[in-house]
Amino acid sequence: MIYFIKKNDTLSKIAARFKTTVKTIINANVICNPGLIFIGQPLIIPDNNIQLPRAGAGPYYIVQPGDTLSCISEQTGISLQTLMDINNIKDPNILYVGKELILTPPTTNDPKELKLTWERSPDENCNVYGFTEHGVYYNGSFEWAAFGGEAIDYLLELLKNPCDIVRRYAVISLGRLALNGKVRKTLNTLVNDESISDMVRLAIRRIDLNAMGLDRIHVNIMDNNLLSEPNLSSASVKLPKGSGVIILKWFIPSPTGEEGPRGGIQIYDYVQFISTGQIGFVPRVGYAEIPYI
Repeated sequence: MIYFIKKNDTLSKIAARFKTTVKTIINANVICNPGLIFIGQPLIIPDNNIQLPRAGAGPYYIVQPGDTLSCISEQTGISLQTLMDINNIKDPNILYVGKELILTPPTTNDPKELKLTWERSPDENCNVYGFTEHGVYYNGSFEWAAFGGEAIDYLLELLKNPCDIVRRYAVISLGRLALNGKVRKTLNTLVNDESISDMVRLAIRRIDLNAMGLDRIHVNIMDNNLLSEPNLSSASVKLPKGSGVIILKWFIPSPTGEEGPRGGIQIYDYVQFISTGQIGFVPRVGYAEIPYI
């Protein structure tokens, strides 16, 4: 089940209330400091009959009070040095509450090699779907984000690729990076390219939000629903394409074990809809992909 922490709660009290143990709750959620929990924070209280992945991290993690980078490393299985490298952290002892860390290290240290894995030509077949699209392009969009500014020139080159899927994910990757300058200028030249124009406009919006210091706001890339609970049949409101959301907690597995669109456990994110202030759960799409940049 999902439980929202209330005033005067402790993990010990919560564990006793639901006839479980503190260790079981900690194992089900990314919690660095068991003595620091916060009102309104959602926790997975696991059902012994349902195997769930740990809630709270992937593909990003939001730094909480009491967190340390070494603890986040231990909780996510990503080495301390890798976390520092992909998040441009110079001092592991300086970590800011609310900072959104990326958790997808590149599969190569050379962005040229990543670019080569993305390049396609019509002769090779531009039609890429399913797990190949997910593994190469969706996951790769976070790898580009981990390269930071170093990725920009390579992504701008990929915008010239003849295959729509390559250009589309290059735009998505630039939206994830959300860096301004020549990126926005180049994207403006593509707003009339019908194959990617919608995504270009969304990426530009994300870049503009970041330029205003609103880097925690992500932009919906499809129409979706904001659910009252992490349950596909719960009450919902529309979350239109292009709307801005702040993710309050990433990666919440369905506590009832719902199946996702392509098998596996349905995953949600706990978000706030910027336009209305409403808070709820957004279901992820196939392969647990996030529906925003």
